[in-house]
Amino acid sequence: MKILGALSLCFVYTFYYNGGDTTQYFADSISVNKLLFQNPVGGWDVIIHGLTLDKLSYFDNEIGYPVYFREASTSFVVQVISVVSILGFRSFLPSTIIIAWISFSGIWNLYRVFLIEFPKESKDLTIAFFFIPSVLIWGSGILKDTFTLSAVGYFTYSFYKGYIKFENPIRNTIVIFISAYVIIVVKSYIFIALLPGALLWFVSNIMGKIKGKLLRYSMAPLFLFFTIGGALFIINYMGDTLGKFSSDKLLDRAVITQRDLKSDYYHGNSFDIGNFDSNFESILTVSPKALLAGLFRPYIWEANNILMVASGLENLWFLYMSILILYKTKVVGFFKFFFKHHLLTFSLVFSLFFAFSVGLTTSNFGSLVRYKIPAEPFYIASMIIINSYLKEEKKSELQLESDEDLIAA
Repeated sequence: MKILGALSLCFVYTFYYNGGDTTQYFADSISVNKLLFQNPVGGWDVIIHGLTLDKLSYFDNEIGYPVYFREASTSFVVQVISVVSILGFRSFLPSTIIIAWISFSGIWNLYRVFLIEFPKESKDLTIAFFFIPSVLIWGSGILKDTFTLSAVGYFTYSFYKGYIKFENPIRNTIVIFISAYVIIVVKSYIFIALLPGALLWFVSNIMGKIKGKLLRYSMAPLFLFFTIGGALFIINYMGDTLGKFSSDKLLDRAVITQRDLKSDYYHGNSFDIGNFDSNFESILTVSPKALLAGLFRPYIWEANNILMVASGLENLWFLYMSILILYKTKVVGFFKFFFKHHLLTFSLVFSLFFAFSVGLTTSNFGSLVRYKIPAEPFYIASMIIINSYLKEEKKSELQLESDEDLIAA
């Protein structure tokens, strides 16, 4: 399925878009590949240190001039594909298949985490991690999203093994740092959403091991304080690394993006969640619309091309599952599941916060479909797990009623 998704991406960009990100990444990687064989020193300099303006002197008309040298995130993709394209014999489809094969291990490890904690839901969870169409297509080929999705999988698995199960902490810490590096370099805003959820995951796991409800609940505010404080400290400390996604610039960027959506060049592919300023009170007023956009848009009636129709149908399924869960829990009962299980805590916090962030800072449907894919497996997995808990509760209630009827008889 992963390879099929990657090939589908190739066909979409080749025959539908007539070129785009993935084809240009590959073209740049071929230029670096040729440079490596003609000028090994220059080639390895680019592969190791990245494409920058001063390294354009290595290239000529015969080798080809790369396009993605202005940002570290795009350069990183080219650096990796340059090596992969050697194994793929400088051919687009084989190189794409190799990337899909390598990146699969990230989503597989993510599935393993949920499988360990919820083995009874193994079949349903495969839907969340392996069969969501948008995740398969946009998260399997030569795109930034493939790297970040796989890195999120490795980060989650290593965090779980190292700091929840306390197994091989040194090895898993190394993997966490490598995964975090990839996420920060390619799409740093994903790390901003991932970090609070991970810290809360760790804290909720520790709290779950405290015996006695009184002590556990009395310690909750202190743990919550350290979780929020720790996340803010790390994000502020990494301000220069996060660049435009640092805490002091993120809200300003969201406001600029929201104003930009009113431009005519989006040709109906934009959406508007309302006017807001870069302060907490103003953001709060549009937060419901931002969350709904990040989870369920584009709606099926907003689709104006075949790709948006496919995304709209997928979002319709997400919406159906969500309404079903809210109906079963009577809305208020939904919130009790946030701390039902430490992995469910992490999954809900990350997916909802990430969906809200993407809905707030993205104004174009085409970008939204791609940007939100890291949250989708976590969100659908959460819905599946909550539904399982509800079925168990219903089963227990029916069993209790049956026992009471037997006693009465």
